[in-house]
Amino acid sequence: MGLVHWLVRFLIPFAVLYTIGYYVPGFSALTIGWITVLSFLIMAGDWLVEKAFPMEFLGRFQDGVINFLVSAIVIFTVTLGIEYGNVPLPASLLAALIIGILMIFVPREERQVSMEKA
Repeated sequence: MGLVHWLVRFLIPFAVLYTIGYYVPGFSALTIGWITVLSFLIMAGDWLVEKAFPMEFLGRFQDGVINFLVSAIVIFTVTLGIEYGNVPLPASLLAALIIGILMIFVPREERQVSMEKA
């Protein structure tokens, strides 16, 4: 379950950023390589936040808010360094909002109850 879990957490930002790249002018400068880097950094940022703070008391909505904040920070700061990648702040917030909403449906690993514990 661990590999599939992290693969899904990587593919959701990748699909959102790839799709938004067609509709938002600033995102059109993002190539597949940059989208891959952004998706990996969003996944790594979520993992760092999970490890830095105790998250077992949070619900799904709070997970979505944390994913939104991590995604917004990563997208906006990384695209500042990309040549011709001046993504406007509302566009990065829109992408982060979509990522946050979709990540609500991906459970955290700590919450998964095995049959042995039940």
